[in-house]
Formats: sequence, structure tokens, C-alpha cells
Amino acid sequence: MRKLMTIAMMVAAMAAFSQMQITKNKVLGGAAFGYLMTTVEDAAGDDVTDATTAFQIPAVDYLLEAKPNDMFKLYLYGGIGYYMAKNTVDGDTPPNGDCYASDLSFYLNPMAKGYFANNLFAKLALPYNYDSVTGQDEDADALAESSLDFVLSGGFDNREIEMHGLTPWDKFEKGMAFYAVYDMGVMGSFDYIDPVTGDTETEDDPELPSYFGVEGFYAHMMDGNMMLKPYLTYKMGMNEDADPDSYMNIGVEFAKDFNEQMNLEAGLNFGMWMLDDADAVGSDEDSYNYLDVDAQFNYYVMPELDVYGALGVAMDLTTEDDNPNYLFGLGAVYTMNLLK
Repeated sequence: MRKLMTIAMMVAAMAAFSQMQITKNKVLGGAAFGYLMTTVEDAAGDDVTDATTAFQIPAVDYLLEAKPNDMFKLYLYGGIGYYMAKNTVDGDTPPNGDCYASDLSFYLNPMAKGYFANNLFAKLALPYNYDSVTGQDEDADALAESSLDFVLSGGFDNREIEMHGLTPWDKFEKGMAFYAVYDMGVMGSFDYIDPVTGDTETEDDPELPSYFGVEGFYAHMMDGNMMLKPYLTYKMGMNEDADPDSYMNIGVEFAKDFNEQMNLEAGLNFGMWMLDDADAVGSDEDSYNYLDVDAQFNYYVMPELDVYGALGVAMDLTTEDDNPNYLFGLGAVYTMNLLK
């Protein structure tokens, strides 16, 4: 019944757009390759290389926005992607694992935003996510998981967004935003293998997480088509039976256009996962801290086609003797503007 209600809400959201002025109508299609590696200790106490090779083909996103009037805006974002990954340890795959794990994913996110006096706003979103995951085992079955959330946010936002620099990147912004967020799980289901019959069964999630949090950032545009954007996010779990923990991220984003074809994005993020009850999960720590550093260089072969290379480092700052994870990536994104 809840799945039928979900489909009905999505159909109603799409129908609403047909009666309004469309301000954005884009399709983004792309493909990506990634290589993640770190050093771990094997059973003999020797250092070995743990690596994951991944492909995402295809990755398609659809962005639709409509503005009935100056005080109201509707969004409909959606996408589908297919992801493959193979993990090796010193070049060897696990037993019966000389194959790729896979993830077929789909999302649909209808949103509505109201604009009020003094740059105040309220926004409602109903994000739906579906994943069908097959493990790295030749005999593995595909197991699906789906969720629908109710997300309500509101606060202050005076930004100028989607500002144009030299390249077609068009993600520069200027100004600040501070707002509260309430995220409540509405529906969730997952597949599992019945240990008796061996059949795949589907079960509704008995406990769904809910969170309350705050977010804030300030985007500063500088000379030379350059942007610096520090931010802070914090959320705490409201359902003790699903996820009672708290999460915080502090970081800064950087972007710069060098000329009409070359753009650089970079980010630094410090995160904290704060455990509500460390004893309940058998942890010796009250929280886990991590640091992520990443950069992506975009080269626009033509205004619609972005070919990029990415580098990243992720570090666990809490776990003793944990080694950094290094990420190397290549990809391309083609954007079709259907308003033209």
C-alpha cells in the first residue's frame, strides 16, 4: 500500500510541472572509473595492498524546475546508475569472488520551496531511493533496498546561485544560508536470504531513522573567478531504535575557473561520528573522527562535455594504525539543456 502511495505522489508531482513555467530542464549523462587503495595488515602481520576498482556506466540525472510565481518553486530531480566494483588484496580476489559486485540504483526527489520576506524560506522534499545490490560472489543474488523520507527545512538564505564564471561549470554562488532540517523516514524495505529455504524474501523495515539538524555555509566570491565556501552541518538521531548517533561535518569548498575550458574544484572536510552508546556497539571510542581531502579538475572539450580527473585522500583520525585511503578517478559528463 505504501509503495502505491509513493508512486501516486511521484505521478502527481510530475503532473504539476506540466501546468507551470519551466525554468530548468536538463539531462546529464556520464561514465566514471575509480581506483581506491589502502594498506592493511594480513593475518601474518604483513602489510598488503587492499584495492577496489570501480566503474559507473551509465550515470544519468534529470533536473526539472518550475516557478509558478515569485514566492514558490517546484523541483523534480531523478536519476539512475549502474555501478560495478571488484576488491582485491595484493592482487588476489576472495574465494569465489573473481567477479564484480554491482549496484543498480534509482532515485527520485520531488521538492517544493517557498520564499518569504527577509530572505526566509521553507522547503519540503520527498526523496525516494532504490538500490539492487549484488555482492562480489559468483553465486550471490541481487538484494534490493528502498526508502522514502520526509525532509522539511527552513531558515535564512540570501544566496545568488548558479553564477557564471569563465567555464560552463556554472556552480559559483555568493551569499550565506543558515537553516534547520528535520528528516523522517516514511517507508523502508529490504531483501534478505531466508536461512531455512534459501529464498529471497522482502521485509518492511520495522524502525526507520529520523534526524534533526542544522546546516550553514557562506560562499565568498573573489577576484579571478574564484570561490571559497566554508560550511558546517550537524544532525542528531531522534529514533533510538534505528540510529541514535550524532554526526557533524566542518569543511571548506574551493572552486576556480582558469580559462573558458579549465576549472578546478577542491574540498577539505572534517567529520565526527558521535556514538550515543559506545558500549552498546562494543566500541572503545565515544566518537570517530575522519578527514577527507579531494580535488577534481574539469576540462570542457565543448560547453556540453566535461572530462574530469579526480584525486582524494580519506583518513581515519581515531582508529590506531589505520592507513589513509587514496582515490583516483576519471570520468566524463555530457549535459543536454532541453530548454534550448
